[in-house]
Amino acid sequence: MAETEMIKTVMGERPALQNDAIEVNNLRVAFGAKEILKDVSFTVRRGEILVLMGLSGTGKSTTLRSIAGLLKPSGGEVKVNGRSIPDLSQKELEVLRRRIGFCFQHGALFDSMTIGDNVAFGLREHTDLPE
Repeated sequence: MAETEMIKTVMGERPALQNDAIEVNNLRVAFGAKEILKDVSFTVRRGEILVLMGLSGTGKSTTLRSIAGLLKPSGGEVKVNGRSIPDLSQKELEVLRRRIGFCFQHGALFDSMTIGDNVAFGLREHTDLPE
């Protein structure tokens, strides 16, 4: 089992609990016999920024993938806006994923694109914003 070394609130005091929150309760994720996350719990309230930091292999990406509904946990519960992730429709998951921002330690850039095009790629693919 690997544990996240630090979960840290970065900005300001914690506002009162509101519907627009991420709640992770006793999250467990295992790949075969290897338990990656065990009983991870935290809440991110509206307007709050949370940083997951830790060594490679400690479960940061696994936690984020579980929150975004990209990975089904072995146990526990993940709620966004008071709704359990497994209860969301595919359309609702797509909307949720557009509102979650995360970057992984090993990013991928397209060699054939400029830096600007690489940065804009996600916006062009997943929004209707004008150029």
